[in-house]
Formats: sequence, structure tokens, C-alpha cells
Amino acid sequence: MLLPDLRKSIKHVNELLDEVRLLVMLDHPRIVHFVGIAWDSLSDLCVVMEYMEGGDLRALLALYEAQGHELGFDHTKVTIALHVAHALTYLHSLAPLVLHRDLKSKNILLSSDLQAKITDFGISRERADTTMTGGVGTSLWMAPEVMLGQRYDDKADIFSFGVVLSELDLHTLPYSHAKDNSNSGRKLPDTAILQMVALGKIRVEFSSGSLESVVMLANSCVSLNPKERPTAAEVLYRLQTILKQDLTVE
Repeated sequence: MLLPDLRKSIKHVNELLDEVRLLVMLDHPRIVHFVGIAWDSLSDLCVVMEYMEGGDLRALLALYEAQGHELGFDHTKVTIALHVAHALTYLHSLAPLVLHRDLKSKNILLSSDLQAKITDFGISRERADTTMTGGVGTSLWMAPEVMLGQRYDDKADIFSFGVVLSELDLHTLPYSHAKDNSNSGRKLPDTAILQMVALGKIRVEFSSGSLESVVMLANSCVSLNPKERPTAAEVLYRLQTILKQDLTVE
């Protein structure tokens, strides 16, 4: 649903309709299901989506942080990551492929038993060429090439996925470890963090005792060079292997 101050904007109405057109096309168990659309007028549209009673992943991780939940990767966390990888593999396999462009913990919704699905395709786009340069997405999850206004492709989603893996491990927002050089210990402003990320001077972190196989995968996802990042299908395969070989259900 558009906010009241946006309903009179044809631009924003058209953007919402573009999202609806994309949602109608998508059909995958790891993508929040589109139910329909309701309206009183063209400027009063409401998109109806599947209800996910578990809320979003960011809220769950904030709860984990508040409760002192154990850091690292357990079977549940890696399974959530696997579900997201399933969704990305589907999106990136479409012709033309679809980029999410705003993957983050807030856009990963959960069922009551922590089955994960991705949502919010408001800035997704079907990619039919290699010249996409629009700087979109949420800054702390954004790939360096997107920040710099360079050409980007599906590997931008993979970078964002790597940032989400850091969130799953530490429960905190990305780059929470980035502090200024004074004795105040204050967190660096987002603008400074983004500059450092774009230049490869700072990366997301992982807990010291975290599962090495997942950390290695995550670090490859956030490589500065997009060509060094795995594809969504490769991420999916590696997570499936990790679940089989490194983790057992407690």
C-alpha cells in the first residue's frame, strides 16, 4: 500500500504496478506469494501478500541479540540461508533473469516454524542487458559496484546475501564493528562505512568460533571483485553440502 503522501504521484503508482506485474510472474515456494490487489481508485491501491506469521529475519536477529542467543551458525540459521539461496537461484535462472536488488534481513520473512521466503520486489528488475548502473538498494547491504555507479549483474545480489550471512552469525546490523579512531568508540557514520566498503577497506565480520565452511562461503560472496563471487546456484549447492556434512539437527 502506498503511503498517503505518495498516492497522488503517478510515478509511485506506476512503480507499485510494476512490482505487481513482476509478482504475478514469480512462482516459487521461497518467495512470498502474491494473493491479489485491491483498490478504491488508481491512487488507493493495496497489494495483498501471503501472511508470514514469524515476522522478518531482522526482528528475529534483534531478539537473538537481546536474549544473548549463541553466535555462529547452527542448523536453523543455515537452513534459513539455504531457503534464501533457493529463491535467488530461481530469480537468477529466469529469462531474462530477475535481480532482487534489495536483499537484506528485513526483506526475508519467516513462518512460525522459521521457513524463510524473500519479499519486497519494489526495486527488482528483469535484466536483459549488461548495462544496469542505477544505484538502488539499502546502503549497508549494497555491493561496491552498485555504490560506485558501475555496471552490475546478479553478483550484486550475491554480495548482499553475504552480508545477510554475517547478520545470521552475529545478530547485529552490518558493520556494527566499525568504530571511529577516537577513544569514544562511536560507530562510524554510514557514509564513511560505505566509502570503506567500496574501496575494499572494510568487510563484514564473523564470530571467532563460527563454522569455517560457512564463513569461507560468506567471504567469497562479499569479494570486492564480482567475478570472484559464486553464483546463486553455487551458493545453494555449498549450503546443501554444509547441512549434510557439517551440521546435524539438534
